[in-house]
Amino acid sequence: MLFVILAFALLVGTANDFPGEDVRPPPLSPLAIQLAGQPPIVTRDADGRVIAVYGVPIGEARMVLLPVTRARSLPEGYVPPDLTYVGGRQVRSLIIPDLTAMIDAADTDGVDLAVISGYRSPAEQTLAFESAIWQAIGRAGGTLSREEAELRATRFVAPPGRSQHQLGTAIDFSSWEIGYAVQERFADTDTARWLEAHAWQYGFVLPYPRHGEGRSGYAYEPWHYRWIGRELAAILQRDSYLAQPAIVVDDYLRAVEELMGAERLP
Repeated sequence: MLFVILAFALLVGTANDFPGEDVRPPPLSPLAIQLAGQPPIVTRDADGRVIAVYGVPIGEARMVLLPVTRARSLPEGYVPPDLTYVGGRQVRSLIIPDLTAMIDAADTDGVDLAVISGYRSPAEQTLAFESAIWQAIGRAGGTLSREEAELRATRFVAPPGRSQHQLGTAIDFSSWEIGYAVQERFADTDTARWLEAHAWQYGFVLPYPRHGEGRSGYAYEPWHYRWIGRELAAILQRDSYLAQPAIVVDDYLRAVEELMGAERLP
């Protein structure tokens, strides 16, 4: 597969083989080319059919690995097909094995890891976003316009349709150490330190790191983790992704999307 993808990249800028038809593929980013040189992106069955992308079932990969940002929304009306409950919060059943394994491992290490928020519907996200806007206006003593307040709010709360929580694979965690609040001081807890060290082992990564706002568009959220599967999370950890302010999780997901396109995957 590596030869195929690198050959795909080399096609960029070459002349068309079919006059009048633009069949040139878009260029692969440097990060996509880097990933192409690592363990295979796909798993195939005995007949050569693709069955998984970085261990995520092929039928789930497009949504599970979708780069959801302020500029990139989910499909309108998207609802995960397999929502279930853990700790009284809804998440996709797809992530339950890794999530429960992570909670159990934390408990074994004497760490309290509580699920505070999971799946959030567009309606719920609208309420959260509107609340953030009015809080911004209130803190400014009413001197902000709505547009200015929205700009401030979007540092901390995703607009409706652009929240990773709508995927059902993103979770906000907390612990008894801060009264199960969702606040930046969570970063100073044993639970947050344990997550930074171990979450990747269970497929969870930190999309909004301490120095990543310039790339992610969001302020540091030490409580917010997203499941992308163990194989891809291990690659990010090996690359020390949390120590790279110029590259965040969504950059990797965009690169994976490029490679899926190169493989012509659904």
